[in-house]
Amino acid sequence: MFLGIGESLVEYYYKHCLSCRTIILISRSQEKLEAVKKRLNSNPDKQLVIYPCDVADADAMKTILFQIKETYGQVDILIANAGISFRQHSLTHTFDRAVRDTFNINVNGVINSVMPLIELKSVSQIAIVSSQAAYAPFMSPIYGCTKQCVLSLGRDLRRLLAKDRIIVNIISPGPVITPMLTGSAPESVKRGISSIKAAEIIYDGLRRNQEEIVFPAFTGVFQYMLSYLPYFIAEPISKYIFQKP
Repeated sequence: MFLGIGESLVEYYYKHCLSCRTIILISRSQEKLEAVKKRLNSNPDKQLVIYPCDVADADAMKTILFQIKETYGQVDILIANAGISFRQHSLTHTFDRAVRDTFNINVNGVINSVMPLIELKSVSQIAIVSSQAAYAPFMSPIYGCTKQCVLSLGRDLRRLLAKDRIIVNIISPGPVITPMLTGSAPESVKRGISSIKAAEIIYDGLRRNQEEIVFPAFTGVFQYMLSYLPYFIAEPISKYIFQKP
């Protein structure tokens, strides 16, 4: 069974972060939240708290985050990780719906996740999950565009919130073997890393306050280089490298 990056991060922090006494999970699927809690909740010194909510619902997210602030006080780290694959979503929805949902979750969902606690100044560190697709969005249409927005947002917030002593980091994964990758780009699995390895890299990067955590290194450097090439050159190169058998 492949885990998503979010669940793998929960597991890694639960097992390896000694100072993490309370870990809060927000997801629109209560069933999945309950399953994660049941699988991991065995340490009496730690508490897993779940809140079912759709991150695209701004009012509901604000209500929940205000409740968290009132109940638990200052949030040490908030990881905005929700996202969907346009390619996968478009297989079961109209083109219009797939585009709108991808933007609403991948961009507005991040905004809804971070802004309430920023307004309250009740968070110490924010990690925003972008993607290496932000460097060469033509390789992942619509999805890459949303991740460009998220990458720029993270960079702006890091600069703007420094005066409030709020740390902002950006996470830019390449291929990580998750249900999203296997469902939308199975040809990339052979170049991917496990979600648990990804969680370890993210944990270390956030601990060291790395501005942007980029992994795996090869795909990150390659896509960054593609971003400087004209489309008519970059597109065939990317197809040859990433889509050949």
